[in-house]
Amino acid sequence: MTMKQILWIIALILTFNACQNETKQEIKATSEKTQEEHVSISDFDHKAYKMKGKIIAQNTFKVFKSNIQRIALEKGLTDVVNFCHDNAEKIVDSLSKTQHVVIKRTSHKLRNDNNQPDADSKVVLDKYLQLQAEQKPLEPVVKKDTDGYVHFYAPIQLKKECLKCHGEPEKEIHEDIYKLIQSKYPHDKATGFKEGELRGIWDIKFLDMADK
Repeated sequence: MTMKQILWIIALILTFNACQNETKQEIKATSEKTQEEHVSISDFDHKAYKMKGKIIAQNTFKVFKSNIQRIALEKGLTDVVNFCHDNAEKIVDSLSKTQHVVIKRTSHKLRNDNNQPDADSKVVLDKYLQLQAEQKPLEPVVKKDTDGYVHFYAPIQLKKECLKCHGEPEKEIHEDIYKLIQSKYPHDKATGFKEGELRGIWDIKFLDMADK
């Protein structure tokens, strides 16, 4: 084999290796671009969901508040307790269907055992309680669960007028009302709150699955 042939073979090998390196770089670049596009597509809009969640929570609260105020004025606090016991879950279910979400109110101190927090809600509750103990602001948050559903979480802080059913028994809560609450909710723990304290949280699960 002549020197010229040897040099030609070496040049061919170098060219082949260079082509391989370019191909690897192109594959890597394409892969990174695809990954970036995937992240961009799957990265849900926190601000949009936060706004939607706030509106749904506010509207749900307004429905409860308007009914409670009307019944309290027309019939009294006894009928308010009866109304909440008989209708709260029905109202939440109805509003959930119209908004294509699952609206849930849960707490670290439950009145209704059906409102037990799941694992994700428990994490949020514990964080809010920690922030409250540190006297830091409690802000709404948006998170995905393990199934890909988007959840809006927000604190429910006790209003002054709510002390009549959630304050100190025999102090803010009248004895007759407290007995009625205990008869309706035998495992009730939702008393002893002070104005402004964390009563629980909103957990609004969006069912559109746009971001799964």
